[in-house]
Amino acid sequence: MNHMKHQVALTRVGNSWVARVRLPVLIHGEPKTVQRAIRIAPATGKAKRPPQDVIDLAIEEVQRLKGPPKSNGHNQSLGDFFTSSFLPHVKADLRPSTHNGYKGAWALYVENRRIASLWIREIRTHHVQELLEEVARVHRIGKRTLQHLKHLLSGVFRYAAQQDYLDVGRNPVTMASIPGFAPRGSETGAYSLEEVKMMLRVLDDPALTVVAVAAFAGLRAGEIRGLEWDAYEPAPDADSLGLIYVRRSVWRKHATDPKTVKSRAAVPVIPQLAEQLKTWRRACGNPVTGPMFANGANKPISLDSLYWRSMRMVIQRAKIKWCGWHGFRRGLASNLNRLGVDDSVIQVILRHSHIGVTQACYIKAARPEIEAAMKNFSDEVRKCSQVVLEKEGSESPQIVQ
Repeated sequence: MNHMKHQVALTRVGNSWVARVRLPVLIHGEPKTVQRAIRIAPATGKAKRPPQDVIDLAIEEVQRLKGPPKSNGHNQSLGDFFTSSFLPHVKADLRPSTHNGYKGAWALYVENRRIASLWIREIRTHHVQELLEEVARVHRIGKRTLQHLKHLLSGVFRYAAQQDYLDVGRNPVTMASIPGFAPRGSETGAYSLEEVKMMLRVLDDPALTVVAVAAFAGLRAGEIRGLEWDAYEPAPDADSLGLIYVRRSVWRKHATDPKTVKSRAAVPVIPQLAEQLKTWRRACGNPVTGPMFANGANKPISLDSLYWRSMRMVIQRAKIKWCGWHGFRRGLASNLNRLGVDDSVIQVILRHSHIGVTQACYIKAARPEIEAAMKNFSDEVRKCSQVVLEKEGSESPQIVQ
């Protein structure tokens, strides 16, 4: 049975009250009007007419889907909005690698699932939660990857609100959580100074110099590919350090500015790296400009190809675990931390925007350092116990030794 109230038709369908209403919608960029069935609330007992609270809820829901008075009034499916609006926005404003990563994650985890066909204004937190749980079960991916997916979805809805497709402050992703049953995933690795020195002993150029730059300057892979000889300034005297000016980053065939404003900075060059750069420059014919690491076509070399072609077997024979190119950047942070360098200084060296990133993702404590720290703590506990015993005499309570 239908019940009309303020232009909202409510119908009982099984155990639910469903509103049927005609709403404006954008389909592949074309404005249209379609009839939509919207589940409002569970229906209890044998009632054939909806109670007033359900009617009020239906009116509120329909008004929300129609949008505020100044809204463009259009609904749009999440998938359509992602393809027609969000991806072009990312392509125009963000890095090519970010655009490629978002596009790939969407195609793999979201595109063929029910949430992509829902209208943006219809989607609730439970839809996002169901998606995260389904992806975790089907793809068996870890919490870190799921967090990246959640961040992507949140960005889509934030941009939808900016474009007036969603009420500001109504991001359904905010309250969704990463499923507890998802695996944690493998811990990111960092090369120790001993592993770096071993690599430098067994590798040949250009891999030798590339590893030296990655390990001793902490540059990102794209920044290493983007290095040009005129961005390197050798030390003017024996008491100074040279500088590498990070001016660009290269991903595939795309050259862009560095990742952040703080990333565009000068990085000190220690003497060991300066000596290796001098040797490499001489081997290249002492160039003044052009890529520091070039392929046969004088284009920036592919670091992944360099690894598979020239490094993989050598590193395996040396019994060194490969942690990717970013492992050198994490290794620099960890090695500096082992020397007692303050985290704020490490942040500046790595050119991070926030010190929290440096502390949470880059500084890795090695097992021997952890054991040494706990042994020092044990010594302090023992000293404290002896002081207490001396003060309280034989009647003092027992202290764990």
